[in-house]
Amino acid sequence: MNAEFEFFQSNTLVDMAYKEIKKDITLNTLKPGQKIILRDLCERYGISETPIKQALNRLLMEGLIESAPRKSMRVKRIKLEEIDELLEIRLMIETFYVNRILQTLKSNPEIKEKFLKNLEEHRKVVENIEGLNDFYRHLSLDQEFHQIYIECSDNKKVLQIYNNLGTHIYMYHVYWKQGKARMKEAFQEHKAIFDALVIFDENKLLEMVKKHIYNTKQDIQQIWEKQV
Repeated sequence: MNAEFEFFQSNTLVDMAYKEIKKDITLNTLKPGQKIILRDLCERYGISETPIKQALNRLLMEGLIESAPRKSMRVKRIKLEEIDELLEIRLMIETFYVNRILQTLKSNPEIKEKFLKNLEEHRKVVENIEGLNDFYRHLSLDQEFHQIYIECSDNKKVLQIYNNLGTHIYMYHVYWKQGKARMKEAFQEHKAIFDALVIFDENKLLEMVKKHIYNTKQDIQQIWEKQV
């Protein structure tokens, strides 16, 4: 096996481990505050220690995992204040780049097709959502929509910062208790954002983006209060 293939295989395993651990955090299989046992993860995913460690370090950088005493790690406990702050940052990014996003959409019609594909898949999911895996798909498509949107800013560093905010994963810890009605409302809000995009209405787009994030914050606040 040559060095180039070993490097490619190693990175593939790191990506696989990263996605599986992230999914288990999202689905609450790995619970907030739970200590990470390296051996257990290796057995669960059938992956050796080195890729698992590298994946955990990525999640540590993203804030989904935190350091614990004696050089151990645990799943980070989420606080409502953190979600609020992260959503504020998200709002700043999504509104600041509105003009550039519209310009990118004008010059690259293929992006419109990416939005349409996402919306069609999302529509099917929210109309037939049942179990946790369906909700995870809903969450992934929700995140994908916003990633496509931020990609239109043409700023790779901003996209990296945006993805590292982790708001979609953090929100899961309270958001999974929302009803199907709110999921459908969130999808309709995405549709309203898209509609404003395709008619290149900057004021309408700003209005819809602000409304979407405001409703998200309100919904999380209500669910959180019911849990306390």
